[in-house]
Amino acid sequence: MNVDVTGGSATAIADHLRRACIDSRGQILDYPTVADSYVDDIFGRGGSMSFMKQVNSAGFRSQKISGGPKVLADIQLSRCTCVGSTIAQFDDPGFGLVVQGVEAKRCKLDNCGAHGVLFRDLLVEDLAVAGGLLLEGCVFENVTLRGNIGKVVTTPPNSTLPEEVRKSFEEAMRAIYQETEWALDIREAKFSDADFYYVPGELIIRDEETQFLLRRESFSGVNLSELPVYAGIAAGRFDASPWDSIVAVAPKRSKSFGQVLSELNDLRRMGLAE
Repeated sequence: MNVDVTGGSATAIADHLRRACIDSRGQILDYPTVADSYVDDIFGRGGSMSFMKQVNSAGFRSQKISGGPKVLADIQLSRCTCVGSTIAQFDDPGFGLVVQGVEAKRCKLDNCGAHGVLFRDLLVEDLAVAGGLLLEGCVFENVTLRGNIGKVVTTPPNSTLPEEVRKSFEEAMRAIYQETEWALDIREAKFSDADFYYVPGELIIRDEETQFLLRRESFSGVNLSELPVYAGIAAGRFDASPWDSIVAVAPKRSKSFGQVLSELNDLRRMGLAE
């Protein structure tokens, strides 16, 4: 039986009932979509938060949190859904837009993204992702991902920004990471897909059996076209990464897990991965 998930409004439910794959109201699971004023209250727009808030089973649609300096802190999210929303800033290489002290468990993101955000002291557990989660020019301090996690990709600052702005973001990221003991802990994460080439590999706590540390110097003089497909793609990420080490992930929940794991193990046997 097909099941759809949507907001709880009459319009949203009616739209889903018209779909060919839906035969009855019983096939539609709905969540409450909250008002913008409630979102402002939760996230403390325009300032910062100093006490823990708990948000359960809420829905957020088309929310835009932008600019800075701004600190969004001390929130516990459980079974929440966020659709078509972003948190981003494009003109503050000092990373004044900060998300910290947040716990998110069994939540869902649908076509959401972030740019230029400092994520600090976060726990994300069992995160469903539709459309992929693109984290552009973001930096991480003590962020833990565990459980079933959808597609997550870290990338450089947006390519449409002026070159000097992109360079300023990168310089600020370097300064932050120089003072960071660890950026990400992904040991207990089971990804459907993941690419963390824009995070220093040596600052990622990993499961060494399925998550491999690659060093730029190891591939000096190596013809990447002669490597297996997935291994070559992983090593080729150095062309777009400013870091001298990156972590390549064999995503446990991907249909290609076995093949990716085999090829990354080949790199390890060749002395090209740790």
